[in-house]
Amino acid sequence: MTTVVLADHSILTAIPAFVPAFIVVAVIVGLVVRDRRREDDDEYDDEYDADFDDEDDQE
Repeated sequence: MTTVVLADHSILTAIPAFVPAFIVVAVIVGLVVRDRRREDDDEYDDEYDADFDDEDDQE
């Protein structure tokens, strides 16, 4: 007589371990992307402010 395994539930028991890890990775990636975009905006703002500072010096 042979034993037939109808379902393997090891994946179901592993899901609670991986879901928090994926959430942490998603939050970190989101913060990195937001920080990179903010750096690009800061460089543009500095150039924009520098243009107006030059005009004030000419008066």
